Amino acid sequence: MSWRRSALVLVLAAGIAGLSAAAAQPPGGGRLRELLPSDGLVEPGLVPLRDQAALNGHYYLADETILKLDGKAEAVFARYRAGGGEALVLAVAYPTEETAAEVYGRFGRDFFPGFDPKSGRVLEVLESGDAAGAVRVRSLLIVVLEAPDRKSCDALLRRIEEKALALF
Repeated sequence: MSWRRSALVLVLAAGIAGLSAAAAQPPGGGRLRELLPSDGLVEPGLVPLRDQAALNGHYYLADETILKLDGKAEAVFARYRAGGGEALVLAVAYPTEETAAEVYGRFGRDFFPGFDPKSGRVLEVLESGDAAGAVRVRSLLIVVLEAPDRKSCDALLRRIEEKALALF
């Protein structure tokens, strides 16, 4: 078999494997796909997440399941063009508002030094100079894991928050 034919077979096999993997993942996107804006989205677009390990494959956050990505929550990860760079967004829909509030409180205390658990929204500039933020809307948690600056982080978080208030 020629090297070109071998390469074609490998590309086709990878494509089929990718389709199979996507089909095996939970929907991870019904309402969340509607929630996250399409403008500024960087390919491959919205990535459904099944669990913490799937998130860690795109963005390492923690060894433990701090976000309770345990198969009961619907989650997606996305990259956006923002502020002359790239912003990373995670959106998680939990089965209950209580679970979302619990996760928001724990996540906020662990990752944001000035976190106030009574506030439904947090935005801070990290030691790295990047900005990060989180907001809870009912049973939904939206996190900008990193953005180039505070202004772009806040703008992206607000855009998603406004849609969340309408959809959730």
